[in-house]
Amino acid sequence: MSTSLMSDLLRAYLVEEVMTTPVFTAGPDESLLAAARTMRAHHVSGLPVIDPDRKVLGVLSEKDIVAALDRQVGIGHARGILDILLAGYEPRRHDLLERAVAALLNGVVREAMSHPAAVVDADASLTEAWHLLRQYSVNRVPVVRDDRLAGIVTRQDVIRVLEQGPPSSATGGANRPRA
Repeated sequence: MSTSLMSDLLRAYLVEEVMTTPVFTAGPDESLLAAARTMRAHHVSGLPVIDPDRKVLGVLSEKDIVAALDRQVGIGHARGILDILLAGYEPRRHDLLERAVAALLNGVVREAMSHPAAVVDADASLTEAWHLLRQYSVNRVPVVRDDRLAGIVTRQDVIRVLEQGPPSSATGGANRPRA
């Protein structure tokens, strides 16, 4: 698909038409372990970090957690649990897993999150969200309405729209399929 055709197709949608709601979130003072459990329970790889007024403070991703563990424990650039287990198997690093768990328990989201977060307005075109995803090399962008979290749009949401093709002209675009 040409870049021009892709831009035209994405421009036909508003972010609010394809965003995911509700959004699983983390608080800035939550432990990294609690945030990781939320990610795992809901099969997501990142969470917007919000304050009590639902204003977006940042985003916490699995990559952010691994980077925090590397800074605190020295796990290296682990791609997954197998890397951590294998590193912990080395005799001189036998306590690595224990220290990583302690870092998850004691670390807080505020210290590991990426901030400030790139956000997109709910009434923006999907093209704007796609540009943010690409510009910042991220997998998700929080969607805001009146500066408060309203949803989230991911690379997968954009891909689903591209697979669907243009919105149906029979409905005049008023009832576009939700990705």
